[in-house]
Amino acid sequence: MMRFVIIAAFLSASLSGCVAPELSIEDIDTEDDSPARISFEASTYYGSNNSSSTADLQDISNGKDVLVLWVGATCRGCHDWTDMIHSGIANGTIEEGRVITIHRYAAFESEEEVVSTYVSDESEHPSTWPVMLPNEDAGVKNLDTGQTSSQSIYEAFNQPSTPTLQIYRSDGSVDSLDHSYWADWDELVSFEGALG
Repeated sequence: MMRFVIIAAFLSASLSGCVAPELSIEDIDTEDDSPARISFEASTYYGSNNSSSTADLQDISNGKDVLVLWVGATCRGCHDWTDMIHSGIANGTIEEGRVITIHRYAAFESEEEVVSTYVSDESEHPSTWPVMLPNEDAGVKNLDTGQTSSQSIYEAFNQPSTPTLQIYRSDGSVDSLDHSYWADWDELVSFEGALG
C-alpha cells in the first residue's frame, strides 16, 4: 500500500503543472538551443523595498555590463559575496547599478526566505541592488530572434551553482568567472575591472 502511495505521489508531482500561453509551441525557438544573447523576466526586488515587480534582465542592466551573483538563501558563500559586494559599493569600488543578484533555487527555497535574507530592512545580508527571483520554468528570450528558447534558464546560464558570479554583457551575452567559494577582495576588484 505504501509503495502505491509513493508511486502515485511521484506521478502526480511529475505530471502536474500547466503551460503559460506565452510559451506555446509557436513561440519556442527550436532551431537555436544555445542562443548567444539572452534575457528573461522575473519577480524583482529593488534595495530594501519589500514589494516586487516583474522586470527583464536586459532592462535592469540598462545597457551596461553587470556583475551577476547567483545565490541561495542558505548559501554561506553567497552571504559572504553579498556582504563583500555591499562593502565594495559602500566604499565606491563598485557602482550599485552594476550588480544584480539572481536566486538559483526556486524549487527548494521560498520567495520569503530569499527576501528575508537579502532584501528586507532586517536582512542579514542586504542587497541594495536588484534581486531577481525567476521561477524554475522562466522563459529565456533569445535576443537575436525575439523568441523563447527551448533551453531552461539554468542551461542558458551554464548551470550556475551557488555562489556563482558571471558578467552579463550589455549585448545579452554571459561570461562565466572563475572565483572562490568564499568572497575574495582581489577577485572582486578584478571582476569590476572586467565590466566594460
